[in-house]
Amino acid sequence: MIRASLQKKFFALLVICLSAAFNPTPAQIRIDTSLNAVRLVNDILLGEGVAVSNVKYTGPRHAIAGYQDSSKILSIHNGLLLTTGNALMCSGPNHFAGMGWVSKAAGNRRLDSIAAGETHDAAVLEFDFVTSTEVLTFNFIFASEEYKEYVGSRYNDVFGFFVSGPGMPNVNLATLPRSRTPVTINSINHKTNRKYYVDNPTHTFNDRIIYDVRRKKTIRNKDFRKDSGIPRYNLQYDGFTTVLEASCRVIPGEVYHIEIAVADVGDYSLDSGVFLEAHSFRSLGGSYVSSKNVFDKTCAATPEMPPSPVFSGNKSAPAELEPVQPEKVETGVFTEKKPEGPVSYRVEFSFDSFTISDSAAAVLQKVCQEIRKSASAVIELVGHTDFVGPEAYNDQLSRRRAQAVAGYLQRNGVNARLVEDFKGERIPVQSNETGSGRARNRRTEINLKWE
Repeated sequence: MIRASLQKKFFALLVICLSAAFNPTPAQIRIDTSLNAVRLVNDILLGEGVAVSNVKYTGPRHAIAGYQDSSKILSIHNGLLLTTGNALMCSGPNHFAGMGWVSKAAGNRRLDSIAAGETHDAAVLEFDFVTSTEVLTFNFIFASEEYKEYVGSRYNDVFGFFVSGPGMPNVNLATLPRSRTPVTINSINHKTNRKYYVDNPTHTFNDRIIYDVRRKKTIRNKDFRKDSGIPRYNLQYDGFTTVLEASCRVIPGEVYHIEIAVADVGDYSLDSGVFLEAHSFRSLGGSYVSSKNVFDKTCAATPEMPPSPVFSGNKSAPAELEPVQPEKVETGVFTEKKPEGPVSYRVEFSFDSFTISDSAAAVLQKVCQEIRKSASAVIELVGHTDFVGPEAYNDQLSRRRAQAVAGYLQRNGVNARLVEDFKGERIPVQSNETGSGRARNRRTEINLKWE
C-alpha cells in the first residue's frame, strides 16, 4: 500500500511539473523543445566570429531544448539546454529530490572513459566550425539531481566538450578552471571546489516514508518535518555550478569539430543538464581572417518539429560574417583604411597596473580616429592579465583595465556604444612562463564593429 501510494504521488508530481513547464510563471525558466539542432546552434548558441556546418544531434528528442531565464536564476539569461532526461522537467521550484526521466537511450563511449563507468541516456550535439580569430570560447553551467546525495558514489553523471582538428586531437574543454580535471558531480560539489558550486535544496519533506529511486525501495525519511524553507532558486535540479568558461586556441580559418555530450552514469535515474549560454560560442583574439563561404550555406537542416506553446522569447539570428582584412595586431601598428568587417587593437599595461601609458595612449588615439568615421561603431573592450597572483584578484585587475580604456575613450569624445568584459588570466596570447609572454598578456583588447 505504501509503495502504491508513493507511486501515485510521484506521477501526480510529474504531471504538476510538466504542467508548470507548459504554463510558466514569469519567474520560471521557459523551455522550448520544438527547435531542431540546426536552429538551436545557429539561432541561439552561435556568437561572433564563428561559422558552422554539419550540425547533428543524437539522443532523445525531448532531451535538447532552448531555454529562457527571465529571473536570472542561472546568471545567464537564455541559451541551449542538453539533458540526460526531459528538458521540460528542469523548471522549479525544487519540490522533489529524485526527479528523473528514463529514456532508455544509449550511452557515449567518450563519456564512459571520463566517468570510469557505463553511461546511459546520452544526448550528443556535434558540428564543424571555423573561427575568424585564434581563441574559441563559450560559457556553460552544469546542473544535476545527483547533488548532494550521490557525491562520491559511482553515480557520477558526466558531460564533455570534445574538440578535434589541427593541433587538437579530441581535447575535452569541460574542465575545471586552470585544470585538466573534467567537470563532474564528484569534481564540483559542496565539499570539493565549493566556490564553483550552488546548492538548491529540496523545499520540504512532509512524508514520513519516501521512495529511494536508486535502491528502488521505500525508506524512512531522515528529514521528516525538517522544512528547508522556500527554495532560493526556481529550478528543479538539486545543485548546479557557477558560470564556467570553456576556451582553447585554434588556427583561424581551419575546420574543427566539436562534440557536446552529457549522459547518466551507472543507471538511467536522476537527470543532469548542461546549460550553454546564448551567443557565447564565439572567437576572440587579435588576428582576423575571413571565414565567409568556408562552408556551403545551403547545408541541409533537420526536419522541423511541431510548434510548441512554450518559450515565446525573441531569438535573433546571428549576423553573417563579413570579409575582413587580415591584420597583425601589435602595439603601435594600425590599419589606416577602414576595413569592411571588425578590426582589432590591443593596448598593454605594466605589471599590476591599469594606468594608460604613453604607448597605449597613442594606440587609443588611433582608435578614436577610426571610430569617428562612423556613428554606428560598437566597441568591445576585453581586459586580460598574466597568471601572477590569485585568480579573483586578476579578474578584478582585468576589469579595471577594460574600464580604464573605456574612460580614456569617453574623455576623448567617443560617443559610440561601449561593451566592457574581462577574462582575467584565462585567455593568454603568449606563454606566461616568460617575461615577454606575460607582458603581452597584460592587455585590453579593443574590437571595433559597425552595426
